[in-house]
Amino acid sequence: MSRKKETTLAEQPDHDLLNHLHGLGLTSIEAYQDWCEQNGFSRKLHKSWQLRCRERYFLTQAAAEQRLRTKKKEKRREIDLLLAICRHEVTIHDVTQPHLQRLCNIVQPSKRPREERHVDRGALSRLITHVHRCRAKLFDNSPAIQYGDLWGRTYLDAMAMMAAYAPWWLRGVEDWKPRTRSVTRQFASLVRHLFVQYDDVPRFFDSVWFAGETDESAKRRKWYVHVGKGQSVRTCDLPISFTKKMAHHFMLAPNDLSIDQALRWGQIHGLGGDECLARAILGTHLAENFQNDDFWTTVIRWLISHPMLDRVHVGPIIDYLNNQRFQPAPGYEQTALPTQPNLTMKGRTPESLLARVEHWHRGLVKEAPHRRVREWTSTGIPPYEFEEGAFENYNWKRWTIRELLSSRALLEEGRRMNHCVATYDRSCASGHCSIWSMEIESHEGISKALTIEVNNQGPTICQARGRRNRELNDKERSILLRWADEAGLRISRFL
Repeated sequence: MSRKKETTLAEQPDHDLLNHLHGLGLTSIEAYQDWCEQNGFSRKLHKSWQLRCRERYFLTQAAAEQRLRTKKKEKRREIDLLLAICRHEVTIHDVTQPHLQRLCNIVQPSKRPREERHVDRGALSRLITHVHRCRAKLFDNSPAIQYGDLWGRTYLDAMAMMAAYAPWWLRGVEDWKPRTRSVTRQFASLVRHLFVQYDDVPRFFDSVWFAGETDESAKRRKWYVHVGKGQSVRTCDLPISFTKKMAHHFMLAPNDLSIDQALRWGQIHGLGGDECLARAILGTHLAENFQNDDFWTTVIRWLISHPMLDRVHVGPIIDYLNNQRFQPAPGYEQTALPTQPNLTMKGRTPESLLARVEHWHRGLVKEAPHRRVREWTSTGIPPYEFEEGAFENYNWKRWTIRELLSSRALLEEGRRMNHCVATYDRSCASGHCSIWSMEIESHEGISKALTIEVNNQGPTICQARGRRNRELNDKERSILLRWADEAGLRISRFL
């Protein structure tokens, strides 16, 4: 009797069967037939597409059930897993839940900034053990979104960051006890117990523990430790120069700001500005960008010296000044000089500056043939559509929010809305922000409602303006809130 040859995928001419086996993760006909026999399916090769779909569905269901069993098992022994990760007994390949995988990455020295390269695993084990013993709610895996514009950071991540600064702990973690059921207040109490001498560090400062593993965020955590010991924020390595008055107002900034926004808040108030001006400036790119601050300080002083200037013009003025002094002239390479590299605020009146801003807006349309055409990929943030009313009652409306993905689209948006959104093409192409258009479709046709700027690092809706930079109305705000809730976006309090 002749020996039966093994039939491999390479010898099998049926293309559909090859794809089916590949989808099942199998490499030979014999392996496929054995798999069918083990799971109650027929061993024959020629099957209908319904039977093959049933086999793929069976495999998918089995994998999903296995993941569910693994997740339940990890949930039951979560503390044991966390401590095993601290002892380096469990690696990222042994866990499935994202927060456990993130912890595995964080405690790896190669994954940390240079200043935080060493994570004290013993201190992290003590911290996790005591927090669990106190039944605190700091193992909630949802993002701690209440801290400024930061997104996707959990309290477990923050505790791992705190363990990197274990040599600077002022008190033993075992002496801490939660005195509230609020998870936010529990964390604020814990971090002050470990790092703050006199309990005078503002709440917005807590956001530094959720800022990720970058060098800049590590620098800001050092600020927290430094200020917590009773030192002045002025002696930190700040990106801007601070006076005593600025430092005083910095410590009084609202709790829901990020630390960089609080720096700008303190600077504006220290120079003599008010909350209305601070809100307007924090709605621009100056909120967390401190480049060329010598020039922007003169702009802030100029705005303070003209308190009767309607603050709705602050955003367009800053966009105009940034474009004229720091952005390359349109149609040229990045190395080209800006249009007015020596622009200053000396001798300028509000009337003359606003006239130049208006002239610049009109000129953006004339420059269209000379501007470099840019296109970029979508951010992945889902668009939005909402219908209300009834067609037969003549009150039907469809609200849509869609992303603009080219400089031509930005130019057309700016032309229709009569504002300067066309100048955002470089920021959109670099991925720093994205621009969205809100439109209304009704019996009368399609009309534009708002142009929306989203900071992709949040992601946060940081600016929304109608035609001629008007502010959004209540109905537009409600649609924006619906989109933000559905897409997982934050909305800046200065919007």
